[in-house]
Amino acid sequence: MAATARDVVVLGGGISGLTLAYFLRQALPKIVADATRIRVLDASATPGGWVQTAKRDDFLFEEGPRGFRPSRNGAEMLRLVEQLKLQDQMQAVDPAAQARYILRGGKVEKVPTTLLEALRWPLSMAVARAALHELSVKPGTTEDESIYQFISRRFSPLVAERLLDPMASGIFGGDIRKLSIRSCFPMLVDLEKKHGSVVKGMLLGGSKGEDTLLDGTNKSAFVKKHEKSVSVSFTDGMGTLISALADTINDDPMADLQLNTKVTRLEVHGHNNASSKGPRFVVESKDPTSGEILEPIRASHVFSTIPACYLSPVVKDTAPGLAEALNEIQFVDMGMVHVGYNEEVLTTDGFGYLIPTSEREKVLGVVFDSNTFPVQNKSNMQTRLSVMSGGAHFREVASLPKGELERHALEALKRHLGISQKPDYVRALAITNGIPQYHVGFGQTLQRIEKQAARNTPGLFLGGNSFYGIGLADCVTHSKQLALKFAKTISS
Repeated sequence: MAATARDVVVLGGGISGLTLAYFLRQALPKIVADATRIRVLDASATPGGWVQTAKRDDFLFEEGPRGFRPSRNGAEMLRLVEQLKLQDQMQAVDPAAQARYILRGGKVEKVPTTLLEALRWPLSMAVARAALHELSVKPGTTEDESIYQFISRRFSPLVAERLLDPMASGIFGGDIRKLSIRSCFPMLVDLEKKHGSVVKGMLLGGSKGEDTLLDGTNKSAFVKKHEKSVSVSFTDGMGTLISALADTINDDPMADLQLNTKVTRLEVHGHNNASSKGPRFVVESKDPTSGEILEPIRASHVFSTIPACYLSPVVKDTAPGLAEALNEIQFVDMGMVHVGYNEEVLTTDGFGYLIPTSEREKVLGVVFDSNTFPVQNKSNMQTRLSVMSGGAHFREVASLPKGELERHALEALKRHLGISQKPDYVRALAITNGIPQYHVGFGQTLQRIEKQAARNTPGLFLGGNSFYGIGLADCVTHSKQLALKFAKTISS
């Protein structure tokens, strides 16, 4: 018996959309997969979304995420690397780059990793007192609270402002007084709930990781070997993963990767009619450069991995309630300046440094790219630095001239690291709506979005970093969950 033909459209050709297309093809039973056409639509001229590797003037830089964390849910990404046969190209962070630094009083200080370093660290006594205090603090009773409220309550305001603030700025580009502890750092909430104390939970150790993956298969030796790594990338950058995923779509006779395709409207038909047959959706789009209206695409199912702020106008006519709920999620713009030298100008080891908001700097932190993945350096003498800016405390970053961003970056490198040499390469870029902000009460916002989608657009599935985690591993893991759930529904 022939399977029912299905047309699946994936909105967004970033890491979430590309992996979703890949996992759908893997998860569907063969008879169903052979009858399912998968189209991935993206407004850009190149796939990958924010994951873009640039090679210019012999310098390699990441224009978005520079790697992924294999720990926790990163096992699914490691398995993906294995499936795409990219193991030989994958690179773990160099052991010499494990150290982390934080700016304090305008000076870069190493976060201690040994007892001796801890004894010399100026903040050691204050942090130790806060940790002892935390052991006796009763668990909170509120449904959700800000990162600042949680850490101040359990530890101290100093720990919140000096340690969690720069971490949250580096990951989320956000304000710890507005970001949700439950949505941003759920592990800390779980430790409080399970052990009554974050410190006690950490001392007792976390639960043993699962030996199986989402699809029920056992973790391979490769996955087990690398899932404790701090961060991994590839010899030629994260673009390696994007190219491999795009190739799988281009090589699939029942799949298409349509670039330069900006989705403008999503029509839903027959969702209130149980006897309705045929496509439920009509996807309207245009070429974002020429403005040409493209041929509408009929689809039985749609998976959206584009940011919530871009999905909202697409569904506002068909599902105004969903559009309104999507608009509750705010985004921040991010800036990045790549600075390269054909000489060794960096005297500090480690991964890089982060900057607390209290330092009132124009930058969020600096990543020592030439230290973290030295295999990507053109020569042993090359120095590569990425200076991050923007976020909740520097919202005008996307509107500033590129020259001003470059000036802020070079001045910061001179003040903090003593680097005064003229760089051989400088390039500034701004990312508009780069990172979603998981605000206090985000869980309730997500519930409203899911309820509106189920009620008004059944057959529309949500993925990407707007909802279930902003990290690459979060996005890939959720894409696999969506694909497996869809395959199970179709099969039943």
